[in-house]
Amino acid sequence: MSSANSAVKPRASISVSSPCIGVEELAAVGRVFESRWLGMGSVVSDFEEKVAEFLGGSPPSLVTAVNTGTTALHLALATLGLRPGDEVIVPSFTFAATIQVITALEATPVFCDIDPESLTIDCEDAARCATSKTRAIIPVHYRGAPCAMDRILQLAQDHKWRVIEDAAHAFGSFYCGRRIGSFGDLTCFSFDPIKNITCGEGGAVVTRDPELSGRLRRKRVLGITKVGWARFENPGSWMYDIGEQGYRYHMSNINAAIGLEQLKKFEQMNARKLSIARQYDVAFNSLGCVRPLFTDYRGLALFLYVIRVADGKRDDLMRFLKSEGVDSSVNYIPSHYFSYYRSLAQRPLPVTEKGFNEILSLPLHPGLSDLEVAKVIESVQDWANGG
Repeated sequence: MSSANSAVKPRASISVSSPCIGVEELAAVGRVFESRWLGMGSVVSDFEEKVAEFLGGSPPSLVTAVNTGTTALHLALATLGLRPGDEVIVPSFTFAATIQVITALEATPVFCDIDPESLTIDCEDAARCATSKTRAIIPVHYRGAPCAMDRILQLAQDHKWRVIEDAAHAFGSFYCGRRIGSFGDLTCFSFDPIKNITCGEGGAVVTRDPELSGRLRRKRVLGITKVGWARFENPGSWMYDIGEQGYRYHMSNINAAIGLEQLKKFEQMNARKLSIARQYDVAFNSLGCVRPLFTDYRGLALFLYVIRVADGKRDDLMRFLKSEGVDSSVNYIPSHYFSYYRSLAQRPLPVTEKGFNEILSLPLHPGLSDLEVAKVIESVQDWANGG
């Protein structure tokens, strides 16, 4: 063992993910408490405006803040009018929420395979999934690495599909010089505790279509045409209407206040994660049975650092790391492996299944110290060299 290992102070473990929050977020929440308006209000509006400004582009982004990334996806699909029996092409290799929102609307997820290098959607296989019932496609920007959006948009145009981007991992990433959030019909972000920025809990749906934006905003508050804080500011305007099915999906001022402070820290937090990832790449590129995923870090907001472990040894490495006080994780179990969705697996997904058996996520978050990064590197190297 190297001297770096002995210098690390004992601790329960080095976590895979952790929020990077501090006194700034606490003070922002305190200001909301002082205002006495805890629900959706002007702070949410400020957060939406700042997110739109961050995403940039023309025409401008129209941002609808919601309470989770999952509700963002559900709201997006519901707003597009997905109906029972409609089919949605989606990779099986994603978090279960992506699939749950499809089946919640009684539509059918059609699982496509993934690219063996990026682990994002395989556009050629997605094209093979097309039927007369296909209404939409959901590309998943896995670990923050953007899908091939130019090919996906062309495929959608050819087949008249709607495009809903699952960008839960990709807030801040660029594709072809534009931020993710400016390509599909709708883009869905997650701001849960460990994402690229956090609101504590939260999400957002982004579009550049004013009509879709209007529907999103109505549907996130039960289809009501006027939100509560606006009625409060205009006591005489207490009447409202409900014109369509809606949901209680809005974000609170408390969560938005956290998000506003996180936006200020995004560049610093992302730079730290990219620095750690590059150190991992250098350390692991010649380990043989351990291989980092190829990553172009230019314009990337990285959420996960993933390695592939060959020869069926992934679980052995996980056990070794745990014994060394280093957490690791598998992101994700393919959806067609779950009993609830097994009947939907009507076609082979060999790349997905091979990837699942090899992938391992290592610690990656801005709070990792240099000594902890060195500990992760040393532990993986020790295992690869025989323990």
